[in-house]
Amino acid sequence: MIKKILIALFGLAILTSTALAIIELKETILEKTSDSWGETKRIGVNEYVVYRFQGNSTNIINVVIEVVSGDSMDTFLMSSEDFANYQSMMKKGSPGQFNSYPSGKGMNLKYQSYSFELPETGVYYIAVDNTYRPNNGGQPGGGVDVKISFTKSRCIKCEEEALALQKRNEELDRQSEELQRKLEAEANQSKEPEKTTPGFTAIYMAAALFYLIEKRKNM
Repeated sequence: MIKKILIALFGLAILTSTALAIIELKETILEKTSDSWGETKRIGVNEYVVYRFQGNSTNIINVVIEVVSGDSMDTFLMSSEDFANYQSMMKKGSPGQFNSYPSGKGMNLKYQSYSFELPETGVYYIAVDNTYRPNNGGQPGGGVDVKISFTKSRCIKCEEEALALQKRNEELDRQSEELQRKLEAEANQSKEPEKTTPGFTAIYMAAALFYLIEKRKNM
């Protein structure tokens, strides 16, 4: 009988702690506009702190996250879409599916350092998670003090490649416009009584224009 009572009390304790964990879930979102910053942040039990920043496709970020006091935690680097899924999982109160860039993902750890080339221009999120939510993540035993440093710099190689691609696209656009003008001129000439069908030149230019358009799409 005593054993059954103990089991029941244990189960009640688990349910109570789970309910409290859901109720006490806290989200903190911090906007960062500087290219270089650092701070030590106190993160409570069942709290996740999110750093929101703007990045360009020619940026490289360097991030160091370290727990200076407390247990292990989880970290994630996410796009806007991925963060929306992560946030939805948190609000539902149960573990769910979401994506994080592999370079910025760390589960149940006290230290993480990475460099990452941003794939596109947009808004990004770095989450430091001290909650029960993510599957296979850390289990908070209390608040943690987390030191984070962040730098965002230009990727010269990326900028050069982007500029070269832009110039190639501009040249293809110029060639396409020139061919289009020639085709229009050829079409106008074919309307004359003595010319009832397009000439070889028009057919050649049409094929060349199609080729340029397809090449532009595949770049």
